[in-house]
Amino acid sequence: MAAHTPIVVGLYDIGSGRPERVAEFRLAGTRAELTILGPGGCRLAQEWFDHGVEIEQARRVLPDDGPGFLRALLQPIPLSYYQLVDESPVPPATPWSVTAPGAAAGR
Repeated sequence: MAAHTPIVVGLYDIGSGRPERVAEFRLAGTRAELTILGPGGCRLAQEWFDHGVEIEQARRVLPDDGPGFLRALLQPIPLSYYQLVDESPVPPATPWSVTAPGAAAGR
C-alpha cells in the first residue's frame, strides 16, 4: 500500500483555550506553500517554511520537497501550544467489484 500523501496541513494555536487555525501548508504541484491566517503572523510556521522541518539524523526537509515536507510536518513533533492536523480531503472509497447473482455478462 502506498504511503498517504498529505495535501493540506493546518497549524492550530491551542494555547489560548480555544483552538485557532493560524497557518496552512498546502501542496501546490510539487512544492509546499504556506498561508498565514492570523493578523499577527505565525513565527513557528514561517520558521519551518524558511528553514525546513528537522527529521532523523538532523536532516531537514524543505518546502521544495512537497509531499515529503508535509509528511515531515505530521511526524511526532513535541509542541506545547500548537497542533498540526492533516486536513487533506479523504479520497473516495474504492467500490467493491461485486456482481449480483445472475448478473454475469451475457445473462
